[in-house]
Amino acid sequence: MPTPYDPQAIEARWQLHWLEEGTYEVDNDDPRPPYYVLSMYPYPSGPAHMGHVRNYTMGDLLVRYRTMRGDGVLSPIGFDSFGLPAENAAIQTGTHPRINTEANIEALSASLRRIGAAYDWRRVIRSHDPSYIRWTQWIFLKFYEAGLVYRGQAPVNWC
Repeated sequence: MPTPYDPQAIEARWQLHWLEEGTYEVDNDDPRPPYYVLSMYPYPSGPAHMGHVRNYTMGDLLVRYRTMRGDGVLSPIGFDSFGLPAENAAIQTGTHPRINTEANIEALSASLRRIGAAYDWRRVIRSHDPSYIRWTQWIFLKFYEAGLVYRGQAPVNWC
């Protein structure tokens, strides 16, 4: 009779191996052909669920495929943590937004690591971080200065 699959015994070993070897890390001067995979950043408003697994599996497959083809694949992970979803989650839990957001980011990161998601964990982006906000404001000002920012009426598909 075959031995039953024990995910804790097998997967933890490979997750540690990928982390120690830097399997999904790529440096800016990597000699391999560059390839970039950017998955939509999750809102850190609660724990991971099957929707996260579905969404991030697609990018994960592409990262693994291109890595096996010999490409230097940059696949950062980030969290869309500056906005209403994070604020509303903090209100619902009665926790300060920064504390709630950071806790949710840690929980989501742990879940994504546990499923073996192929990200360069050295390049985590948090959109609520002041250094990130600074660059968002900078690019907005550049768009404004170039005449690309305006206020107007337009149809919006939001359903």
